[in-house]
Amino acid sequence: MVKEEFYTPWGICDFVGVSLNRKRVSERLRLQQKDPIGPLVRIEILSAIPDVETGKSTTIEDLVHRYQDLVTASDVSAEIQKLITRKFVRVGPGDRLQKVNGWVPLHKRIVALELKLNRVEDALGQAISHHAFAEESFVGLPAGLAERIAGSQRAESFKSKGVGIVSVGRNGCKVVLHPQARKHLLDTLLQMHCVERFWRTRLKDN
Repeated sequence: MVKEEFYTPWGICDFVGVSLNRKRVSERLRLQQKDPIGPLVRIEILSAIPDVETGKSTTIEDLVHRYQDLVTASDVSAEIQKLITRKFVRVGPGDRLQKVNGWVPLHKRIVALELKLNRVEDALGQAISHHAFAEESFVGLPAGLAERIAGSQRAESFKSKGVGIVSVGRNGCKVVLHPQARKHLLDTLLQMHCVERFWRTRLKDN
């Protein structure tokens, strides 16, 4: 699935593509978790709740204390209630909370593409930022410019930053410089937030 003008915390990425893991999608649907998790703050709170398979648990009070410098106690409680309603969290004896998933991460691959007619350095800088959520990040340039850069010393600045180059022509596109994945730069919560924005689209398409 592909989305245009994808909003990120630092600006807009022209195109983002996500490939979902079919087995994990099926597991999520089996758990009846059809709604998207929601905004980044809710994903952050969910990540702090122990998984049911660990046998551990937490309480609303613990989470309020943990996030007291970020959000109010009433906001934390409201976000947890939404997670419970959407079946991502269950409440056990003593009002102890546990996360229900078994499907994280939901995706197999995330790709970002930044398009520019000429401002190559600007495009490279933006593509580097996209490594926060995308395993593969590309800059798309007009065919002639893309192929000149890929065959020149300037290609080293792309290679060293793990950014690929896509040649965009009248009759199609092709990768002229393949990127190296930068998994150590990935923000897993931001990735999850990104994938959740594709979840509703996935349900509509099926």
